[in-house]
Order: sequence, then structure tokens, then C-alpha cells
Amino acid sequence: MTTRRKQLSEAMKASIRDAAAALFAEKGYPSVTMRDIARAAGCSHTAIYLYFNSKEDLLQQIAIPSLMQLEQRLLEKLEKRDTAPEDRLLAVCEQYVVFCLTSGSLQTVLFMSGSVRVDDPAPALEVNVIRNRLFAHISGMLHETVSGPREFASTEAEADAVNNGRVLFYYLQGFISTYTGHVEPTEQLLERTLPVLRHGIMTLVRGMKKY
Repeated sequence: MTTRRKQLSEAMKASIRDAAAALFAEKGYPSVTMRDIARAAGCSHTAIYLYFNSKEDLLQQIAIPSLMQLEQRLLEKLEKRDTAPEDRLLAVCEQYVVFCLTSGSLQTVLFMSGSVRVDDPAPALEVNVIRNRLFAHISGMLHETVSGPREFASTEAEADAVNNGRVLFYYLQGFISTYTGHVEPTEQLLERTLPVLRHGIMTLVRGMKKY
């Protein structure tokens, strides 16, 4: 392929990805068709398959690179073993929230489009394997903060840990939803609201320890 043709091909692929991301965020992943995406990107409904095999393929190419970057950032926080569990939990939660709020409407595509249960043992799409791994990183850190080392004494204890992780995620997602689309400068918003986020997380932790 000549350099010019390659440039045009890459430009069309980028246009298709951008159109798909915008449509997934606006209409919801299940409602969007490849024909819709092709129309929005300015290509024919047959030509789009020269670049992407399916809607699932498109979703994964949009989401996986960003999710992998987020996972690396979380792992860097988790690996600071000389830091107290509470501080590592706050650090990974803050990293997740900051990532979502700086991603704007794209965050719903990255985390929600085509998603499955967080305890699905074998998701069909790689994007959901990564999403569930992100959940496991945060819920595992929560369990360590609440109960100590991550080993589970029983299947029931493991199920309780997953449910505690869900509760924390409901809280984080509520926080994110409250401020998605904000007009306040992000840096200023985070400076004002992150102390409230930390307070809420530690309130949950104290409640879970008593429970």
C-alpha cells in the first residue's frame, strides 16, 4: 500500500472509530448498527467492513487501549506495598474517578458499552476481561483494607467481598455521573470534590468493617 493510500485508510479508520464512539455514547451500544456508524463516518455500509469486522471489533479497538492504560496506572498504585491499605485504596479509587471525569462522555463507552457481570468467569470479549480485571483490582484492594490479606476463608466470604466491591463501584459511579459534563474546570472540580470522595470511601470501609 502506498503511503498516501495508507494515510487515507488510517484516516477513515479513525473517522469510523470516532463516529462509533459518539453514537455508542449518544444512543447506547445495543441500539447502534454498523450501517449507522458507516453513515455517520461518511462511508458505505459495505466499505466499513474493509476496516472493522463487526460492531464488537469496533468497540474493542476504541476501548481496550484506554482501559489498558488505566490498568497500568492502578497497578502502579497497588504495588506500593510500603503504603497503608487505606491509602492504596483511596489512590486507586481516585485514579479511576479522575480517569473517568477526564474522559467525558467516552467513559460510558469505555466501561458500559457491551459490558457483562463483574463475576462472569469467562467473558467472550477481551474488553470485558479487562473491565472485570479492573473491578477485581479495586474490589481486591477494598477487601484487603476491610479484612486484611486477600485470601478468602470460604466461598461465602468471597461472595461478600465481590458484593462489597459492587457497593464501592455504585458509589464511585454515582460520583462520576454527578460530575460528568461539568462546566467547572476539571482541576478545580477535583480539588473541591476529591476530599468528599475520600470521606465517602472511608465511611463505606468503616461500615463494612463493623458488618
